[in-house]
Amino acid sequence: MITIKELASILGISPTTVSNVVNGHTDKMSPATRQRIEDALVQYEFHRTVRQEDHSKALKLISVDFYLSSKENVFMDPFCSELLNAICVRLKEFGAYPVCGIPNNHEDIFHKLQARNIQGGIVVGMEPWECQNFSAKVGKPVVFIDCGEGEYDNIGIEDYQGGREMTEFLLKQGHRKIAFFCDRKSPVSSTYERFRGYCDALSGFGIVYNNEDYYHLPDERNLRREAIRKFALKAKQEGYTAVFVVSDLLANETVSSFFEEGLRVPDDISVAGFDDNLYARLCRPMLTTIRQSVEEKGQEAVKLLMKRIRGEEVIAESFKLPVELIVRGSVKNINFYLR
Repeated sequence: MITIKELASILGISPTTVSNVVNGHTDKMSPATRQRIEDALVQYEFHRTVRQEDHSKALKLISVDFYLSSKENVFMDPFCSELLNAICVRLKEFGAYPVCGIPNNHEDIFHKLQARNIQGGIVVGMEPWECQNFSAKVGKPVVFIDCGEGEYDNIGIEDYQGGREMTEFLLKQGHRKIAFFCDRKSPVSSTYERFRGYCDALSGFGIVYNNEDYYHLPDERNLRREAIRKFALKAKQEGYTAVFVVSDLLANETVSSFFEEGLRVPDDISVAGFDDNLYARLCRPMLTTIRQSVEEKGQEAVKLLMKRIRGEEVIAESFKLPVELIVRGSVKNINFYLR
């Protein structure tokens, strides 16, 4: 492995300058110099080591990154804020400290893991096909959250089961024309599994999925509300009696927008969500939704990461936590009206 002295010689700068970047002391350094050194650290695969005698004094720093470019304001979403809180609380129990970020791309995460005294990382939101390569490339323990299944460590939930269970519940309440609202043009990872559960539930009731029943809710708030408004104006005409929304945050917004357009929930149309967070309980009527334990998800991610950091023998695993159907007032049983 290349040393600081060797890297400094290659770059033609002092070892002290390189050491400052490695240890995060870059306040008085020009951005260009810092970037040049960080790029070299990655290029030459430099890994900072902590001397055994300094181990007890070294801060245990853990990178925590929310790679969620589709979200306008990441921590306005209670899922993200609850998850971060759970991670921070659990890290504290291990005597570790989070270094949080909202990266623009993979390289932001990679540079942080390589150029700082960070023992490992937790990443939320990366695509499944990217996780394995990233995990191998970074050279440090990384645990992903809600990033699908593969030869890497991931903590998720039974998204497919949740999507299917909610859709079957709506179908048993008499609904046959059910729209699916999603924050992605094409569902991926956890949203794909929820969508797949929705499609399979329809198929189980002899209903063929129609692409026109999939509605993309854009990232930008005004565009998103306009999309919901347009749906509300044609919902009755096209025979929709229910909407399954991919998250409680968006479901709450959907109920509010429907109300503004004179569409009452659940009298005129039923709305179901996913997560069972604060928005599900603040919504009026309160949301019928799928409950997941965000706290447990964060705790399990930290627990698995610490096992990796300690060098314990752990097979790469994709751990799925259970979900639960929560029935409240936003879904109407219309079987009586269909007789």
